[in-house]
Amino acid sequence: MAKPNNKSADADDAGHALSDHEYGIFNEHTHVPGHHYDHDHDDDFDDGPLEDNPLWQQDNIFLSTVGVDIGSSSTQVVFSQVHLERQGEALSSRYVVVDRRLLYQSPIFFTPYADATEIDARALGSLIDQAYREADVTPHDVDIGVVLLTGEALRRQNAEGIAHVIAHKGGDFLSASAGHHMESNLAAHGSGAVELSGKESSCVLNVDIGGGTTKLALIRDGSLIQTAAFHVGGRLFVWDAQGQISRIEPRAAEVLSDLGHEIGLGDMVSDTMITALGEHLSSIIFDIVTGKQRSDARWLTNPLEIPPDVGTVIFSGGVSEYIADADADGHNDIGQSLGNQLLNALNEWKSNIRFEAARGGIRATALGASEFNIQVSGNTGYLSDPGLLLPRKNMPVIRLTVDAGNLTSDDLKCRLIRSVTEFDLTDYEEFALAFEWLGDFDYELLKRFCDSIVGYIESDTEHRDSALYLLFDRDLAQSVGRILTTEHEIGRPLLVLDGLRFKEFEFVDLGRIRLPSRTVPVTVKSLIFQGHGMS
Repeated sequence: MAKPNNKSADADDAGHALSDHEYGIFNEHTHVPGHHYDHDHDDDFDDGPLEDNPLWQQDNIFLSTVGVDIGSSSTQVVFSQVHLERQGEALSSRYVVVDRRLLYQSPIFFTPYADATEIDARALGSLIDQAYREADVTPHDVDIGVVLLTGEALRRQNAEGIAHVIAHKGGDFLSASAGHHMESNLAAHGSGAVELSGKESSCVLNVDIGGGTTKLALIRDGSLIQTAAFHVGGRLFVWDAQGQISRIEPRAAEVLSDLGHEIGLGDMVSDTMITALGEHLSSIIFDIVTGKQRSDARWLTNPLEIPPDVGTVIFSGGVSEYIADADADGHNDIGQSLGNQLLNALNEWKSNIRFEAARGGIRATALGASEFNIQVSGNTGYLSDPGLLLPRKNMPVIRLTVDAGNLTSDDLKCRLIRSVTEFDLTDYEEFALAFEWLGDFDYELLKRFCDSIVGYIESDTEHRDSALYLLFDRDLAQSVGRILTTEHEIGRPLLVLDGLRFKEFEFVDLGRIRLPSRTVPVTVKSLIFQGHGMS
């Protein structure tokens, strides 16, 4: 069989497709930014080291990632490289993260505000541009990443618009996300709490104290069990160099009023006022961490009860800098007073539980955003038209469990119809169906599953012309794809990926196919501007 003609770099101007590589040709062209292509390359290679071997590259993926954390008080940018390896010994196409390497972290920028209620989009964009320049990175260099709005920044009336502006600056696969649970999750990974719990097979509590909120993450044996957040932070109350109050959040004004201090913008602060507010806020955090109930915690999520088997408490976020170093300089906000008084209470705490400040400190969430929630679907996927189906951003995921022992076509079809109807898809033209498969599988079971998919498609008149995205945790994609297209001959564009895991109410980004590994990079996100609890 003859090979296709070799391509020059100039041939890319007309675009080329995944089919051009069917004969194993990878290094005879380059991709030109701005021109059409429906895949990416893992790397250029030639005869040489193992890392340059196409077979090795099929099992080892390197992704350039970025995390942008826009919080109540600070903004930062972190670039990392993530190494994912296929679990070949387990006879699985699933890829897992085996190494993370920090490439660059920006200075800690104060989040700029145009006034007391609005983030300054132009100034914020300039800070992001500065970070990219200093890291010597262009948006085209970034494979995947997240812009994360956290804490008080979620309350700003233009929060979503700001995040998407910054995401547009950062690259095609940099997507805007938000939510207390997601921030808690990322902080726990970025602080090292999840890694520590896994290494020690212990129960660890991560406490991330930011500018407007405190996030909790409970981890047991390396697995995240529960996350939560309450409305206490170090930058709820800010003053200028002259000691005049320049910003006061309603939460801080309420607490100060209860303590007998009626103040407003432009008033002078006093040491008595700062100490009283810091003491009260630190006592809330201390009581919750030590297992006491506080009616004035102002939970932004369901409360988290601290179990008795917690062995380590790790503090991250901006206020943790004062737990790591009591003499650290303040920033004309309540954070220093809060942190110092929390440290005093912890030092007096008579308990076998150890506490420590995370090495990442204020950078924990940004580190987590640049390194976590990245998955890769292996080469067992099925795509009817890669150029049409990929890439995709911010697709809601509807998750269902399939019990092979009790699988009937009619039951699963009804569950699919009900789930899609109940999930609010008003603002989304496309969505993905994710399945957790329990038990064994064979052709008969997969045929029964595909029958239910076809029954659902026939009933779904609203999305008749939309592509169908199916995601699995097991290696089922090629089998399901072939049954649906060859036996049922469905007309809708079809993407089926496997080796992926999801929870309820998550969103997903799908990148272009990468060669020679023939994998699809995936970013999983917990919440996108929904239910942040700070109305």
